[in-house]
Amino acid sequence: MRLSHDKRRQQLMACAIRVFAKHGLVASTHAQVAAAAKISVPAVFFYFTTRESLIGAVLTQVERFYTTALASANDPSLSADRTLMAMCRTMAGTLETHPDYSRIWIEWSVAVRSKIWPRFLKLHDAIARTVAKVIERGQREGVFRRDIDPRDEAAILISASGALIQMKETGARPERMERFQQSMVQSVMVQDQDKSRRRGTQRPRAVKRSPTIQ
Repeated sequence: MRLSHDKRRQQLMACAIRVFAKHGLVASTHAQVAAAAKISVPAVFFYFTTRESLIGAVLTQVERFYTTALASANDPSLSADRTLMAMCRTMAGTLETHPDYSRIWIEWSVAVRSKIWPRFLKLHDAIARTVAKVIERGQREGVFRRDIDPRDEAAILISASGALIQMKETGARPERMERFQQSMVQSVMVQDQDKSRRRGTQRPRAVKRSPTIQ
């Protein structure tokens, strides 16, 4: 059946995502995408005239996927700590729900010497701003520590989410993944002792006296 222009492009993008996840950002080619789509190589070049345009289209898909996924997990009706946990689970869960996207993300996140690195930094910065706003909300709600920098913690959490994807890729058990995610969020949370100190209800610590020398 002959596909419309838009339908054909969607088909090619789906195939390109699979190809790039399997062969990598460097090794993937128009010919591999054509083989996956079962069409001619010139047909792929009709939609993506250069290798750069093909890679750019794939990265755009990955950008949209992660920004949309994290936006859907960013529920303002939930407390900030529950929202942050939902965002962490969403990020780590992509290896199960959309493994091709997560594998491209992991490779892209370490392509520091590539021309596509500045584009990843822009995506990372956009996601970091979203996560930082959740942490700032948690500080206002009193569930996150006030002595932390939201942008710094956001960068750490994003890096830890990448580590979670790698853990899942290597077969980490679900309970281990859950413990890791819990510790990520708890690292920015106000502890009970901190809460009591802010309320002024913490009992004073007894002072240990040195024994008197006779």
